[in-house]
Amino acid sequence: MGTQEAKQIYKERAASIKCTNAHLRNRGLQRLNVRGLTKARAVLLWHALAHNLKRMLALDFPLAV
Repeated sequence: MGTQEAKQIYKERAASIKCTNAHLRNRGLQRLNVRGLTKARAVLLWHALAHNLKRMLALDFPLAV
């Protein structure tokens, strides 16, 4: 964080992460209703997959068939 370039990278990364976290919270990921690392990871991966698919559709990304 000592250089100007590092500060710019951090600023851009923080903006995208905050947006992603806000989208997940708006979709109901307030609290994990499962126990255990394996189940929690599965819930988070499902949310990540849903987020990525919604972003692809929003950006009009061509889906491979």
